[in-house]
Amino acid sequence: MKQRLLSIARAQRLLPALDLVRFLRARRDTFQENYRFLDEHPAFQPPPLWWMHDMYRHTSFGRYWLSGKETAFAVAKKIDAHVKTQKPRVSDWGCGLARVLRHLPDRYELTGFDYNAHAIRWCTEEIDRAQFFHNQLAPPLPAAGASFDALYALSVFTHLSAEGHIAWIHDIARVLAPGGVFLGTFHMTPAPGQLLPEEQARFDDGKLVIRGRVEEGSRTFVAYHPEHYLRHHLLHGWEILEDPAPFFGQTLMVARRP
Repeated sequence: MKQRLLSIARAQRLLPALDLVRFLRARRDTFQENYRFLDEHPAFQPPPLWWMHDMYRHTSFGRYWLSGKETAFAVAKKIDAHVKTQKPRVSDWGCGLARVLRHLPDRYELTGFDYNAHAIRWCTEEIDRAQFFHNQLAPPLPAAGASFDALYALSVFTHLSAEGHIAWIHDIARVLAPGGVFLGTFHMTPAPGQLLPEEQARFDDGKLVIRGRVEEGSRTFVAYHPEHYLRHHLLHGWEILEDPAPFFGQTLMVARRP
């Protein structure tokens, strides 16, 4: 019933208004918590609350910080397992407010990309251990070919159209160096009842499921990815380096550039 009601709200273009209500409630509920966090971490420059909510669906500074550290540790472990250069050139595509990137090892040469110009402006002003660039919703990334040894995209393909999936995976292959590694998270295991019956039938048939009618790239524009689609369509020709595995609420695919 919840998913059907959300589908109706999506069709009526009501999701942005509902999201604003969620933001106002979240800001109220985390006000005291955030005040204490800032008091205990005086050097911490807080990200803008609205953009935190827009990207991460919460307004907690503590959660932003801790989840970023935990995710960065896991990402670095995967990169180090498959990239053996002394100083890997690592790109965070969809870096947002540098939640993960700011915690990656100093031995990496770091670059962040995002299509949210507000986020890139904030990162450029506040995070001094990486370069940041604004990209458009469609490729290419503002980077030369073979620029990176590894590129990770956490919850990025989960908000792209079918056309966007294909266009971007080709550009990722372009900017990765020969032997470069791609790490991406996908919606591969929807919870029971999360998909509507017609969506579930499409998913079970191995086809990409898209929930649109909002701005592509936004958090409420959602894609669901059957493993068959990823292996035999999106990442066709790539070397899959690991079996898909749970990764902070989504599923991680690790692949080497064809």
